[in-house]
Amino acid sequence: MSAGFRTFNPRKNSWNPEVYFPTSEDDCAFLLDSLSSGQSFYGKESPAKRAEFLRVIAVKMNTHKEGIKHLYLCESGLSESRFESEWNRTIQTIELFANYLSTDYLEEKVQYFPSESLQISKRKYPIGPVLVLGSSNFPLAYSTAGGDTISALAAGCCVVVKAHPMHVGTSTAVANCILEAVKQVAYPYGIFTHLIDDGHQLAQNLCLDERIQAVGFTGSFKGGKAFMDLVLTRKNPIPVFAEMGSANPVIIHDDLSKFEQVDYATKLAFSITNDAGQFCTKPGIIFVPNGEAGEGFFEKLKQAISATTPVPMLHPRILQNYESRKNQILSIDGVQAYLSETETKGIEGKWCLAETTLKYFKAHKTMQEEVFGPFTLVVRYERAHELNECLRLFSGQLTGSIFYHNQDSKVEEWIELLSAKVGRIVLNGVPTGVRVVETMHHGGPYPASSDVRFTAVGQDSIQRFQKDVTIQVQNIT
Repeated sequence: MSAGFRTFNPRKNSWNPEVYFPTSEDDCAFLLDSLSSGQSFYGKESPAKRAEFLRVIAVKMNTHKEGIKHLYLCESGLSESRFESEWNRTIQTIELFANYLSTDYLEEKVQYFPSESLQISKRKYPIGPVLVLGSSNFPLAYSTAGGDTISALAAGCCVVVKAHPMHVGTSTAVANCILEAVKQVAYPYGIFTHLIDDGHQLAQNLCLDERIQAVGFTGSFKGGKAFMDLVLTRKNPIPVFAEMGSANPVIIHDDLSKFEQVDYATKLAFSITNDAGQFCTKPGIIFVPNGEAGEGFFEKLKQAISATTPVPMLHPRILQNYESRKNQILSIDGVQAYLSETETKGIEGKWCLAETTLKYFKAHKTMQEEVFGPFTLVVRYERAHELNECLRLFSGQLTGSIFYHNQDSKVEEWIELLSAKVGRIVLNGVPTGVRVVETMHHGGPYPASSDVRFTAVGQDSIQRFQKDVTIQVQNIT
């Protein structure tokens, strides 16, 4: 651990003046020692009491909104409108789970067998203390009071948050709101713990701590896979619920009208470049047909993306990784690049369209992997059956999108192929903009996420942090 560290202001291209200090080993030990007693208490709280606690968290956060906003803008470089969007999503998630616990949540199922004097009940229990690792691209919605934390608290689990070092100020301010809520409802220590570190060691230690019973992670495949491997070395391995990014393939049909070409190209250009393309659902690969319709769409896409303005990326390391991955693909034979000519300063992310054919795409696996940033690879296809063969080669993805005029047999086959590869299929729409609703599945087959069966968004995400226990009673009267 370092003696102290600072966060980065992407818009000013300089380090923020505040110095943060990693949580000491003694403080970590003291805070974690209260986990068992905290879990013993909180795990017995009724759904109604947990709902009340969540609502107090929302009130505390709204009270401190302006202070959190200031830190968010300074540490992320994201816009005020993006803050408002992410803030609303975070508060809506809290309210969603509070309402769910108050109305629709079913804690126990009971069956009676009178002829056998038998009762069998299946009851949901919290899995135990959950470690949540703050993400870099969502300082609110996937961090301290984000979906992992709130769904774990809703499940009855104590939560330990390890703040992301690049927005530790934002994380600390939000954590203080949760701790104020803990105090207001008179909960004991251990319900919520917030820890700070500027490296990887603390997170690794926490993953190996036998008191932690599950991990929530949003980030890169490299990071998620490292934690998945690490927990397997424990005496008692635990689940890691990791959302690890995706290339999010998009298919363009050859039957689009000229109006649709312009409309869809404009929407995709925005989806690619919005907030410098720093979304796990950004469309990273677009399959475009050869011929007049495909050429018309591609020209409209180039025009639309050329009109976008570069914005700062989240921090220098992300820009460095973006440039490295972009150049890796552009160096491959058979790839043509269309690059932004806009002058930039600081760590702004410049868009890039790369173009290739199915032949080269299938030959280079690196083209099939995510490039985090305002980059998209356009892959030309001649015949639908050749594209179908290519789709079968894909690894797991968060999303797959199809743009078409008529839902013909080709579209039906693409839907069937994508259903085996993705967690969400988007028809005539862009994959960015994940709605926090019950019907949303945000996840996908490995390596997009660690377990295709679970979502990181919506009420069903509570299932990650619960376990079922059956209680069977014989000779009931």
